[in-house]
Amino acid sequence: MITPTTFLRARVPQLSRRSALTSALVSLAAAGVAVARTSDAAAPAAPTYRPLPVTDDPVLHAVRRLSFGATPQLVDHVRAIGVSAWLDEQLGSMPDLHGTVVGAGPALPLPEVVAAAVASVAHRDAVQDLQVATFARAAWGDHQVYELVVEFWSNHLSIAAQLPYVRDHKAVDDRDVVRAHALGTFADLLTASVQSPAMLRYLSNAESRGSHPNENYARELLELHTVGVHAGYTQRDVRDAARVLTGLTVDARTGLFSYRPEWHATGAVRVLDWTSPNADPDKGLDVALSLVRYLAFHPATAHHLATKLVRRLVSDTPSVALVASAARVYLEGGTAIVPVLRHIVGSAEFAGSAGQKTQRPFEWFTAAVRALGLQPAPTLPVAGGGIASSLQQLGQAPFGWPAPDGYPDTAAAWASTASTLSRWNAAQALVQGAVRGIGPLDGDTLVGTPLPATAGALVDRLAGKLIGPVPRRALRAAVLQGVSMPAGQAVDQATIGALTPQIAALLLSSPEAQVR
Repeated sequence: MITPTTFLRARVPQLSRRSALTSALVSLAAAGVAVARTSDAAAPAAPTYRPLPVTDDPVLHAVRRLSFGATPQLVDHVRAIGVSAWLDEQLGSMPDLHGTVVGAGPALPLPEVVAAAVASVAHRDAVQDLQVATFARAAWGDHQVYELVVEFWSNHLSIAAQLPYVRDHKAVDDRDVVRAHALGTFADLLTASVQSPAMLRYLSNAESRGSHPNENYARELLELHTVGVHAGYTQRDVRDAARVLTGLTVDARTGLFSYRPEWHATGAVRVLDWTSPNADPDKGLDVALSLVRYLAFHPATAHHLATKLVRRLVSDTPSVALVASAARVYLEGGTAIVPVLRHIVGSAEFAGSAGQKTQRPFEWFTAAVRALGLQPAPTLPVAGGGIASSLQQLGQAPFGWPAPDGYPDTAAAWASTASTLSRWNAAQALVQGAVRGIGPLDGDTLVGTPLPATAGALVDRLAGKLIGPVPRRALRAAVLQGVSMPAGQAVDQATIGALTPQIAALLLSSPEAQVR
């Protein structure tokens, strides 16, 4: 089983500018050694993993798995109403899609996102603004399950937003495609996606004409978005799907979706078991949308999506039985998304999956901000570039994956010393208030009252706030080593104030802090 220990290895480079903490960080890695490899000269051995102790608290498990990070307020709320009622609450409403985040504090205004219709005033970085808004909704918004589902569909229908011919269109795709349909039906979501200027430009369909159909979008529509690579389609299916999609383009003047019948390739087409005479170019858009709906309702699409959802919500190795039952719910519900989510979260596999998922970089960073109680800086709308930069350095800025298959969703895909080092650096930056757009750490509030009497008690207090369970003996010893304090050393208020950021950074660098 792949566990959070994957991220912390015994042999890691030292952190520049932080030599005082290096020995503790190495000790943290040693306390959670995950991978043993052969020498560089030999073929690499299969990794071996040592599982961490994980909580059997169903509330903490649900909150970790279905949000972007536990906070005391959220955990208390879920305990008060129950996991099922909280899920009902979360799936029963959607947030404002037009520029504010509503959370525990006052409504947070988001950066003005430059969209295609106003691209002429692109004095701002449209992609950076969208990345900051995405992070802000995840870090400080109340609609945690919704944001998790939005991230899943954004990654499933992945668009590399930084590309120059896409960047001014992705904000519209985010709002009008993914966010508008994230809790609706996949058929509607896919129908909106196939008419998204961002998607059409990204996968070269905006230039696809009957005389020379471009197969890029057709291939990804089949392989990634719907039936999957094992569905049995052929190159002929890809070719005919590409012909069906000709004429779906982007208006050069408005930047909005447009259908051009004179670009549409007519003639009989077949894709798997779907056929059309496709004789009238004026009805080419109807033919394309008919294919899209056929693909959305295909049993292979149900299986493909169920596999990805179970992997996202339950385990890196999806249960065959749960995938099959989730696919059945998808088809019986007319591709409705919410019943599938409820089915997966209500399963025995979900209940027993604590410790089977790790946080990818975006999730880890957002969870760290939430656990530390960090608030948005007043300058967030103009200084959010620091957040975007931090996420880029971690390797998972929203909409930043260059390929159409989306960011990987297994622990092994993110297991590297570079990933570990970037998280250690980011933890230090967060506790030091060094990320522009995010406010400083309030150590007094994080520690709470009454004040711990000893260094060991301080570590235990902060561990309870930041990673949940009582820390393992090896982790506790490593953290105390990092701050050069014996467990029984008495601490006063000034010492606690000085130690809190250091201890917090070390705990966030631990294997336990990677659990999702």
